Amino acid sequence: MKIKFSSAKEQQPTQEQGLQVLYAPGKRLAFRLRWYLILLTVVSPLLWLLGRWMLALWLIEAPAQLHLPGGELRARDGAQVQQVLVQPGQRVLAGDVLVRLDNPEWRARRFLLEAAKSAPSEYDRSALEREGALLQALLERARVRLEQTQRLYEAGAATRGELLAATDQRDARLRDIYQLEQRRQPTLDPDQRQRELELAWLDSRLQGLELRAEEDGKVGEIMVAPGENVGPGMPLLRLERAGEAQVWIYLHPRHAANAAVGQPLSLIFPDGSQRPAVVVQAVDNAAQVPTELRPPFSAPERSLRVLARVDDLPEAWRIDRLGLKARFPHAWRLGGG
Repeated sequence: MKIKFSSAKEQQPTQEQGLQVLYAPGKRLAFRLRWYLILLTVVSPLLWLLGRWMLALWLIEAPAQLHLPGGELRARDGAQVQQVLVQPGQRVLAGDVLVRLDNPEWRARRFLLEAAKSAPSEYDRSALEREGALLQALLERARVRLEQTQRLYEAGAATRGELLAATDQRDARLRDIYQLEQRRQPTLDPDQRQRELELAWLDSRLQGLELRAEEDGKVGEIMVAPGENVGPGMPLLRLERAGEAQVWIYLHPRHAANAAVGQPLSLIFPDGSQRPAVVVQAVDNAAQVPTELRPPFSAPERSLRVLARVDDLPEAWRIDRLGLKARFPHAWRLGGG
């Protein structure tokens, strides 16, 4: 089949089988616009790629991420989250309780050790108290007898031997009271001593399950929920401190010349607004671009991580791990000798 573009209809578009067609010029224009639209649809990907290439020649863009000063609150021991006392975005002071953990095994062990402690019975305590009262009465009488004998000895009515006997009797009562005090002190066998040490250890560990803020700040991300089991070192929440925000820029290695300290750049925020920034630290290492910053269907790659500072950061955008876009001015190099 051969397509001809010089048909009779093409030569006389306003006639159809010998009749004059009034809408023929408009119809011919519609056909032409349709073909232009089809052509534009076909070449639009090529135009988009060409535009991106020309934009890359003029501007250098790199993914960036905002980092606020802070730290993570981690569990010290394996436990269960009993209560989370804060909410994301809440401001806290140093010493405020943030998370309460619990360890049912430790509490059960402490209950068993507490029940096994040997305590003197009520009968033993009352007997010791009666014996102590009796010894105090005997000591008082011995002191009175010693004073009387001392006066008689000074008057010449008592001998020195009687005075020494009264003194020995008073000292004997003091010795009995001292021995009674020793008997009142509980004597611990090695097993009981071991239980006491374990009880003290359990008390200290249970007190450590109440986690507090070490300094003033704002609660960022909460990573656990009540009833969840956590292991040693597991992060519970992130606490943001007041301080200067940092911007981590993941720059392609071919643009390493733009990573010099003092290099100006622009940061593009999610709402499209821009703010000036400056590079404050040269490349320290190569790192993978975070997954949330990579374009769709892009392969993981390592980029140069550059540290920048943004001045006058709006409080509304003071969000940790906020995704940004860094735009560097292109340094044109004109050819020459």
